Amino acid sequence: MTPPDDHRFAALGLLVERAAVMEIALRMTFCALIGGRYAAVVAAGQETHWLIENCEAIVRQRGDFRPARQDAMRSALRACRDANRDRNRLVHDAWGTGPDGTPAVMQSVRHSYLVSGREWTAEQILAAAAGVAAAQHQLLTAVEDALGHGSLETAGQLLASQTRHGMNSSS
Repeated sequence: MTPPDDHRFAALGLLVERAAVMEIALRMTFCALIGGRYAAVVAAGQETHWLIENCEAIVRQRGDFRPARQDAMRSALRACRDANRDRNRLVHDAWGTGPDGTPAVMQSVRHSYLVSGREWTAEQILAAAAGVAAAQHQLLTAVEDALGHGSLETAGQLLASQTRHGMNSSS
């Protein structure tokens, strides 16, 4: 059976992809804030909420940021938290309708059950994806302003090296 053409699934795929890129940006931010070659080891595999919480804690403790740059970093991390919350809601909440507006149905061998959840449109999902992309852009801009462009390049190299090392050690 071929599923009906539902543009919400393509929009959801875009949202998930953008959230994954934002998670990489958060790992880079963590590495840039902490510094040192082991930052990537700590950041590897951490979930988005962990990265946000720990980046916020580090930003609060760093005395070398001017107040405006610290505020920009904290604002960007709040935007990431909000975008991640919206992403989680869209990915994990029960969707209450099919593409044609009919109630979603779950079936067992003996019974059918109507699922009462929220109705999501492709436009709402695309708006959430745009919010994730905007938060990620805001974050990287704030990091570059606070720490310099080279800090993100170094963080990216550390993460890439950790990824390569992790692949080689599991073989």
